[in-house]
Amino acid sequence: MRYLLLLGALLLAVIACQKPANELDVDTNLPLETGAGNLPRVWSVTPSLAGMLVDDNPDAAGVQATVTVRFCDFMDPGSVTDNVSVLNTTTNLLVNGLEISYNADARTLYIRHSNWSQSSAYLLTVATGGARNRWGKPLDGNGNRTEEEPPYDDFLTTFYTAGSSPDSCVSTVPPRVRTFDPDTEAIDDTMPDITVSFTLPMDTTKLVPENFLLKDTTGSSVPLQRVWVTENAVAFRPRAGSPLLYGMKYTMTITSSAVLARGLPRTPGHVLSLDADGDGPEESEPDYGSYFLCDTIDAPNVDGVSTTNNGLFFDFNDDMDETTLTSANVRVFDSEGFVPGTFVFLRVYGDTRLAYYFSRPVSGTLRAFVSSQVKSKNGRRLDANDNGIGGEPGDDYWWP
Repeated sequence: MRYLLLLGALLLAVIACQKPANELDVDTNLPLETGAGNLPRVWSVTPSLAGMLVDDNPDAAGVQATVTVRFCDFMDPGSVTDNVSVLNTTTNLLVNGLEISYNADARTLYIRHSNWSQSSAYLLTVATGGARNRWGKPLDGNGNRTEEEPPYDDFLTTFYTAGSSPDSCVSTVPPRVRTFDPDTEAIDDTMPDITVSFTLPMDTTKLVPENFLLKDTTGSSVPLQRVWVTENAVAFRPRAGSPLLYGMKYTMTITSSAVLARGLPRTPGHVLSLDADGDGPEESEPDYGSYFLCDTIDAPNVDGVSTTNNGLFFDFNDDMDETTLTSANVRVFDSEGFVPGTFVFLRVYGDTRLAYYFSRPVSGTLRAFVSSQVKSKNGRRLDANDNGIGGEPGDDYWWP
């Protein structure tokens, strides 16, 4: 009998934790990462970002409709309803006469108006400076799981009414770097075009050499000239007489606070600056950086590992510096752990073959490791990720 009661209780617990089929139904079951120790976030919004607000009473004059914002946590009702504002970004007028309510059981905020203007775009803000959960934790509006000062953690969303379009809605997220070329790779051009593209249309007056700094391994700056620019991308090239040097690694740094999105009128100012680390707007945004190597010498790699009698062959695609092929940099493991071995160096078509003969019997699956710090005789370190640079954290080689 006790077993049956326990089984019944478990079944009831499972049923109680199931999510309702209708997302809009009242659901008091908290999702993961809620409560006093966690920052509350917005779970969903209707209409979706830059979506159309649909008139729920087309027969009446004006647009009657409700915007809903659902949170992942139970919120303090007054702190939410008192910190909502809606701006008509088409007219630059705050919307008055809003009916704002919060359903604590559904964790849902309702913003209704009986006469939304047609042919308009809107920006809805829930200000983190006041909005908080029942435990007093402030709203994490940008969803990066970090508590930040207003307005960086405000929740922003946009919508529009009939006669307007998604393109009329202001951006609620900052621009990011879409592509960078050359990026973490080796090139042999000493006068390359360095191109950067962005996720949003940019203010081209900010895409200038002063905001894009190129330095070599020694820390010396390379003067740049702008080759071309569009609202979504820019290209720079070393100035005449300042070519890149072979064997040098170059780092490009973009000053995030100075590189701005173009933005529609009424776009919140804190979302215009470049989001270098991809975690939303923040008061102290780090600068964006990437690097590449200028060189004509290929970095070495491991062509393959094969078994031989009581050992393994490590075949490299270059003539290697044998002093770097040590027991610390080349290792074999089996089910018992590290397998010590004796090294014999061979040549195959001018490239290095390392014969690794086991010093003890082996068992189970074998694994082999070659450190990124091994070098060719040209002084280039191992390039296991094949980006042409070598010696980077991801350049250790593992077999199989």
